[in-house]
Amino acid sequence: MDVPVEPVALVLDRLSVSVEGRELLREVSLEIVPGKITVIVGGSGAGKSVLLRILAGLVRPDEGAIGWTGAVSIAAPQEPSTALPPARVGVVFQNFALLDQWSPLGNVQLAIDHRSNRALPPEQTAAQWLEELRVPTATPVAVLSGGQKQRLAIARTLAAAPAVVLYDEPTSGLDAASGRQVAELIRRTQQTHRRTSVVVTHDYPTLLAIADDVLLLDAAAKTLLRLPREQWEQIPQRMQPVQTAAAVVQEPSSGWFPAAGAQVKATVSQLVGAIEATGAAVVTTLRPGGPVSGRARWKWISRFLWHYLRLVGGFSAVVYLAIAGVIVGFTATYFTFKFLPYRVYTQPLLLEDLLASIGFALYRILVPVLATILVAARCGAAVAADIGVKRYGSQIEAMQTLGISPMRYLQLPILVAFLLATPLLSGLAFQVARGVSLICFSSMHPELGPYFWQQHFHRQLLADGFAGGGFWLAGGWTDRSWLWVLTKTLVCGAGIALISYYQGNRPKGSASDVSDAITATVLWATLFVLVVHFVVALYEF
Repeated sequence: MDVPVEPVALVLDRLSVSVEGRELLREVSLEIVPGKITVIVGGSGAGKSVLLRILAGLVRPDEGAIGWTGAVSIAAPQEPSTALPPARVGVVFQNFALLDQWSPLGNVQLAIDHRSNRALPPEQTAAQWLEELRVPTATPVAVLSGGQKQRLAIARTLAAAPAVVLYDEPTSGLDAASGRQVAELIRRTQQTHRRTSVVVTHDYPTLLAIADDVLLLDAAAKTLLRLPREQWEQIPQRMQPVQTAAAVVQEPSSGWFPAAGAQVKATVSQLVGAIEATGAAVVTTLRPGGPVSGRARWKWISRFLWHYLRLVGGFSAVVYLAIAGVIVGFTATYFTFKFLPYRVYTQPLLLEDLLASIGFALYRILVPVLATILVAARCGAAVAADIGVKRYGSQIEAMQTLGISPMRYLQLPILVAFLLATPLLSGLAFQVARGVSLICFSSMHPELGPYFWQQHFHRQLLADGFAGGGFWLAGGWTDRSWLWVLTKTLVCGAGIALISYYQGNRPKGSASDVSDAITATVLWATLFVLVVHFVVALYEF
């Protein structure tokens, strides 16, 4: 269904921007023409990308190295301006920022379900958007061609019904013929859907052909200049690269320990902030209301949850932890009896107690420690890689432009996935270790058999509230020692979840930053797990 869209103006009111102390814009006030294509050009380093992020509402005034003052708002004809983000600005990112885990239909449906005004019916269905922009519906996103990905990115942006569409370097890396096709696609899309369109680019020869208005980001004057059409031919001379100041030399550290202490303090601060943010995300998720209906919100949260459950507790994780169970079960049983000192004399006397000790050690210490360390290494790294790629590929920013909270749709499902998968994987590892211990003991002592092993292996576990094959229940609820195992497993899972999310979600400027985030996640999550087990063991025993 087509819904008429009233073109709006994007209004800049006394906008000043600086990056790491270098002023880019000073007191800029202008109105971007409604319902037209405005091309913003400027030399390398002039701040085009920073300006686009501010226009998109992706940068807070006090966010890190970027500082800005003033206001960016949207105004319909003969109506007062409205501050962002209620009238949403959509962005077609240079690297497309598509969510690879969903199909093309899923990417567009996500935008439809989170469109700016759900009181109005959507313009089209997801299938109709893809048909209009000639994007195949059955092809996975990862194997689409570059042109198909760009058309899908445009379809997803328009499906969210934004008031303004920003294009970030849409012809970057394309040859002349492909660049002209993209320019024509932008023109055709703007004419069909009447969206105010802003194109930020350095490829002015290609995109001036579709421009209705041109703004020059003048680094010398620190302003945005509206160029009359007769001056467009002067753009090459006025787009000189900006000479940036030399990199700021940081004060040398007074040694390794202060630097390490600062890193530990920062990590602990992040973990505390993660816990607070997660609590807020839970509250806002459960609270009704907002621009997204509860049904749509829970549908997508559950889809993200299923994605991370498969990532954390999928088949490879099951095999990984099962192999760990085989190793620890065999090692604890075989080597205990094989290398027992004076075993010819002492083993008949100690056999029963040794079995009870092996069962206790596997259940209470060895398996929980090994399993959570492996979860930290394998699952934490997988989640950090997933979130790191989303940060590096602008997918998280794309979600934000759709009004999607990363904490609600990413961090909360990741936390729940770890809280569910970590105790289950640990329980699986223990069951495998238990079975291997039985096989190993029976092969070493065939004269005693499985019944003897069963009777004595579980002796201390039954006293601690363990029965049969269960991981923590039974034997009555009076002795709650099994709660120690469950508690430390859940604490480890929650900590791994928060560390992996925040390491993955830190700013990423290159692929090596993603690799660094994975490494940091393995190190910090493993350290966290060891500290948890150490503290719990001190208190428990």
